[in-house]
Amino acid sequence: MSAREHYDRVAKKYQRMLTSGIGGQLKGREKDTLMRLLSPKSGETVLDAGCGSGFYADMIRKSGAQVLCIDISPAMIEVVRTLGVDAQVHDIQSLNLNTTFDKILCAGPLEFCKQPLKALQNVRRHVSEEGYIVLSVLNVSIMGLVYWLYHISHGVKITLHTLSGITNLLNQAGFDVEIVERPVSFLFAIRARPK
Repeated sequence: MSAREHYDRVAKKYQRMLTSGIGGQLKGREKDTLMRLLSPKSGETVLDAGCGSGFYADMIRKSGAQVLCIDISPAMIEVVRTLGVDAQVHDIQSLNLNTTFDKILCAGPLEFCKQPLKALQNVRRHVSEEGYIVLSVLNVSIMGLVYWLYHISHGVKITLHTLSGITNLLNQAGFDVEIVERPVSFLFAIRARPK
């Protein structure tokens, strides 16, 4: 099963999955870190690449920034549109919007990319020279392996990243890593700027 098929299946309950129980507590810690690193401001343009059900989109919009959401899952995009947010179906591995953004949030889709370097190169083309990206990636850890096993059990292959591996991919894609944080043990939150 592809990531798109999996997320089409869970789209309607995905927001609840993110915000309840222990998952909700962990997501809260991730959210605090990513939103602080992103720091969206009124008048800025932000691309939410791999937006899922719009968990971050509404917060970005409430900051006064203009947000465009993209996701590979049409069902997720339909959920985001119910929030009144501009959303389009795109795969970041083939993304070409012919525009740039002040900031790009990439919270989680790299694990699902067969070509993460290509995805990051596409993201690089979409961030302004003065802007930056904020991304989160699952790392090689016990909880990362649990997440990997969950997806394998649903027929979806994901890739966990080491810090050196994701830093190398970002450098190859034309970024300089500025900040690395670990809001939870199994996740890297990274801010990177164009070289």
